[in-house]
Amino acid sequence: MVRIITDSLSDLTLDQAKEMDIDIMCLNVRFGDEEYVCGKEMSNEQFYEKLESSPNPPASSAVNPSAFSDIFKKYLDAGDEIVAIMFSSKMSATYQNAAIAANDFDSDKLFVIDSKTGLNGQGLLIYHAVKLRDEGKSAAEINQAIKDLLPRIRVYLVVDTMEYLKRGGRISSGKALVGSLLHVHPVMQIVSDGALPIGKVKGKKSTNTWLIDKLLAEPADPDYPVIIEHSNALDRATEFEKQLIEAGAKYDYKTNCIGPIIGTHSGPNCLSIGYVIK
Repeated sequence: MVRIITDSLSDLTLDQAKEMDIDIMCLNVRFGDEEYVCGKEMSNEQFYEKLESSPNPPASSAVNPSAFSDIFKKYLDAGDEIVAIMFSSKMSATYQNAAIAANDFDSDKLFVIDSKTGLNGQGLLIYHAVKLRDEGKSAAEINQAIKDLLPRIRVYLVVDTMEYLKRGGRISSGKALVGSLLHVHPVMQIVSDGALPIGKVKGKKSTNTWLIDKLLAEPADPDYPVIIEHSNALDRATEFEKQLIEAGAKYDYKTNCIGPIIGTHSGPNCLSIGYVIK
C-alpha cells in the first residue's frame, strides 16, 4: 500500500486525514510556557481566540526528525511505500527534518517532496496524491506526478489586518498604523521562495473582488478543486464562494480553515484561494 504523509501546515484536519486515509504530522504552537499540538490539543477556533487575547505572538516548532523516523520505519517494515508531501522548505524546517529521517533508510520506496507551497496549495497536492493512490499508482509514479504539478499551483492570501504582521516583526509599527488608517489589506502569494507581497487592496469588499478577478484572469483547471481558506471566518468564506460562482467561476470548491502556524502571522478574518492553473 502507498502511504501518504503530510504535515499540519496543509490545513487538513485530523478528521479529513482519517477520511482520506493519510497521516498528518502535527507541528506545535506555544504561547509563553504553554505548548499545544496543532489540531490535537488546540482547535483552530481556540487558537484564534487565544491569538486575539494574547499580548505576545505565539511561537511554533517543526516536526522533529525522530517523529518522521518512527512513522517511516513503521510503514517500511510493513512493506508499504511512502510519499511524504511537506510544507515549503523556505518557510519551515519540517521538510528538512523529514529529509534527514529519510536519508537514514535509503529506501527506493520512500519519497519526500518539498511542496514549495503550503495552506490550500499543499492541500491540493495531497488531494491529487490520494486520487492517484486510489487509482493504484505506485509511490514513484505519485512522486513524479506531484513534482510535475508543482509549477501549476497558485496560492493567494489577503490579510485582514496588519497587526499580526507587525507582532511577528514582518512589518514596522509605522506601516501597520498607516495601513490600518487607510484600511489597506496586503495581498500575499505563496511561491517557491516563500510568502511574497504582491499588492495592496483598499477596503474589505475590494479584497474579494481582487481574488475573484485573479481567478477569472488566470483560470483554474476544472480537473482539480479550488480550495478557499479562511482564518476563523467561515461566514466570510461561504459568502465569497457564492460571489465566485455568481462571477462565473464555477468549480468544485472546498473550504478549510487556516491553521495556527500561518495564522500566527496572518491573523483572523483572512481569505485565501488555492488552485491549479490550466
